[in-house]
Amino acid sequence: MTDAYVHVIVETSALSQAAEVIGESDVVEQVHLVTGEHDIVARLDVDSKDDIAPAVTEEIHAVTGVIETVTHVAFEP
Repeated sequence: MTDAYVHVIVETSALSQAAEVIGESDVVEQVHLVTGEHDIVARLDVDSKDDIAPAVTEEIHAVTGVIETVTHVAFEP
């Protein structure tokens, strides 16, 4: 399994709905509304690093109100 953290910027008017839809995705393990530069942080749990890009584009960027994402892949120390 591969974990990735996706920081999401969302239109203010769509924040709650976007977080709810993102959280319903099968690849999203956790979703949080956060303060700071980004609005939402979602933790993905996918089978391999090759699954990250499709998950972000199909499951997060497709959500109404999403403006931009930044993805961080977690590695074991």
